[in-house]
Amino acid sequence: MATPAKSTSTVCVTGAEGFLASWLVKLLLSSGSYTVRGTVSDPSGSKNAHLIELEGAGERLRLVKADVLDYSSVAAAVAGYIIAPAVTDTVNVLKACYEAKVKRVVVVSSFSAVCFNPNLPSTEIAGQMRSTAERIRSVNPSIDGETVENRIKNLVDVRDVADALLLAYENPEASGRYICSSTPVRVSDLVSILKTSYPTYNYPKSFVEAEANFTCNTEKLQKLGWSFRPMEETLRDSVVCY
Repeated sequence: MATPAKSTSTVCVTGAEGFLASWLVKLLLSSGSYTVRGTVSDPSGSKNAHLIELEGAGERLRLVKADVLDYSSVAAAVAGYIIAPAVTDTVNVLKACYEAKVKRVVVVSSFSAVCFNPNLPSTEIAGQMRSTAERIRSVNPSIDGETVENRIKNLVDVRDVADALLLAYENPEASGRYICSSTPVRVSDLVSILKTSYPTYNYPKSFVEAEANFTCNTEKLQKLGWSFRPMEETLRDSVVCY
């Protein structure tokens, strides 16, 4: 599969007003090589202001109304290549891509869709995404308000996810599933990093060691040329954003 010519490529981003999708639109526009067709629920709505204000949006961004649950609206929006960072009905998107002879599809999903339930045997995948996510979230990290379980957290910067999506789109060798995550960090270490820059905030005072959680192997994605930002940068920028 040949890499699409950057000078003429049109990328369709579904749910363009969303958090991750917005960063993907920003990345595509900033490259100067793509025209972006973003599907949104209401092209004239005020919640699209952050997209319209992006550099290059005036010349290379077009917002179109589409509902991924409505196949006809998806089919009308899809033209050229598609990157779908969040879809409610993947079947509709894939069908529309097939009909439009789209050459590459990149879909991103929560890691909960493929992760193992720690309460089940390691060989058994927690079959239902919703069930798995609920069971993981149901673990109470708080003991008395000041003491927390010192679990391993797998974090990822939204900007790094956008980079990974573009790499998967542009690289003709990319195929299959990629895990996008940064270096795992224990809660206690995360707090220590934050304390360095923000010492006056309220933090847990003690930690109870928990069983080691499984971590993510991103070697396959890194072979495409992907790398993640330092944890300190992600945490600092997150606090500034909040």
